[in-house]
Amino acid sequence: MTAVPAYVQVLLPLRLQWIPTYSAPTPLEPGRRVCVALSGRSYDGVVWRSLDRPDLPPDRIQPVLSVRDDLPAVTPEELRFWEFLSAYYLCTLGEVYKAAFPLLKVRSERTAADILARLHARLEKKEAALAGRHSEHVAARLTAERDSLLAQIAACSPEDFAPAPRPDPGKPLVLTGAKRREAYLPVLREALDAGFQALVLTPEIAFCDKLEALLEPEFGQRLLSFHSGKTPVRRRQTADTLRTGAPAVVLGTRSALFLPFRSLALVIVDEEQDPAYKQTEPAPRYHGRDAAVALAGIHGARVVLGAAVPSLETLLNVRIGKYDLRSLPGAPASAEVIDIPAERRKNGMSGSFSRKLIDAVRRTEGPVVLLRGWEKPEVLQQEAEALFPEREFTIRTLGALKREGAGDAALIAVLQADALVSRDDFRGDERAAQIVGTLCQFAPRVLIQTAVPARFDGRRSADDLLAERQQFFFPPFSRLVEIRRQGDGAVAERHFLPRDRELAARKADILARLPDRFYPDVDPVD
Repeated sequence: MTAVPAYVQVLLPLRLQWIPTYSAPTPLEPGRRVCVALSGRSYDGVVWRSLDRPDLPPDRIQPVLSVRDDLPAVTPEELRFWEFLSAYYLCTLGEVYKAAFPLLKVRSERTAADILARLHARLEKKEAALAGRHSEHVAARLTAERDSLLAQIAACSPEDFAPAPRPDPGKPLVLTGAKRREAYLPVLREALDAGFQALVLTPEIAFCDKLEALLEPEFGQRLLSFHSGKTPVRRRQTADTLRTGAPAVVLGTRSALFLPFRSLALVIVDEEQDPAYKQTEPAPRYHGRDAAVALAGIHGARVVLGAAVPSLETLLNVRIGKYDLRSLPGAPASAEVIDIPAERRKNGMSGSFSRKLIDAVRRTEGPVVLLRGWEKPEVLQQEAEALFPEREFTIRTLGALKREGAGDAALIAVLQADALVSRDDFRGDERAAQIVGTLCQFAPRVLIQTAVPARFDGRRSADDLLAERQQFFFPPFSRLVEIRRQGDGAVAERHFLPRDRELAARKADILARLPDRFYPDVDPVD
């Protein structure tokens, strides 16, 4: 009797508006890794779903080339997360798959699979050797070598894991205040002691380093760092540990969202307001904070959002009762603001520096970081060396500061803060307050020179900003979808959509009418 083939849809790391169908000699579960051909090229794909009936004539359906049982399967939770990203951010599942499995990750997995295959081959030879007759000394040596190979194979082969029921996660909790990071420790400890996994997300590697200094003494080897600064081997080892279901705290940037968590019970998003959480290129153009909340929902995990100055999106969720807010003790983030026009009127400016700033730098004991905006670095360097010939200082952009940190800086001075905030962006005042909150975490003293002091001195409250947004139907009271041109990213259209049950349908309609050579950007931050 001729075997009836099974049919499966397979995700490929390509921007396809459809999911290719293939045949297999036996049924394949979603998440299995397979090798297939498309247009003359072979790809490692992931089974998306099985089909009772193919969507093409059987003679037009290619067979699966091989089933990659040597590569770890994708979990159902991962597939649900990919589906959310594809639907919400209006991209293809193939683009999400490619983001979840970049080439370096796939190569690292293949290398690990090759190593495991060689270990099995060596074990087979060792077992064959043990079957013969040997002296007691030789038999003991062969047995020890076999046991060593078995241990190495076991370390490379995670056992099946059955996740335990999780407690009710409750509402997401928003933490503000200078001591909010210390408040992460007890909830992380609780999750680990109960045998679960936790994710701590940060916007940049520099924030990972700061949190690692806090978390490592508490959690030791159970703390796993995951970001682009780690080698592919280290990142694969983190993924392998999570597949076993072992209790662990993962500290990482937004790429950690694609890890294969098996018992995720807690998600902490530190600096939730930071625009660096938004992925801009390539697709999926997702927001790490919102994606983390969705991932937690898929796993039934608790959510904690931390920020010195929370985003208006988060504060609106607090206002409508969707989130809970807890303000912890500690002085709110603040900076000394220097009014550039006022200083100019009294001849108080020397090039890029106000006399107030010059005096503050000269009085500061310790390193100084000068944050530039429009200034050219070479010109600024010359100015600073002429004014402070004996001073130790570093010139950085805001992006570099967030990536690399400020070391042990005693003072951060922003020379032209208005360069850090777009004049035409409705988020300008919110961004200004958040920049102040971020800078105050890198140094004990922050000075900001600006032509618009009202933006940076904290006089406009979150309630004022929310009222203004509501008046003009701006986010967070609406959802923004921008249509951008491929290549330069220029905005061709802006759609402010109501936050209601028809949101998904409205976004799908925009996608259906998308012009050629344009792409949608959902919830852009700039």
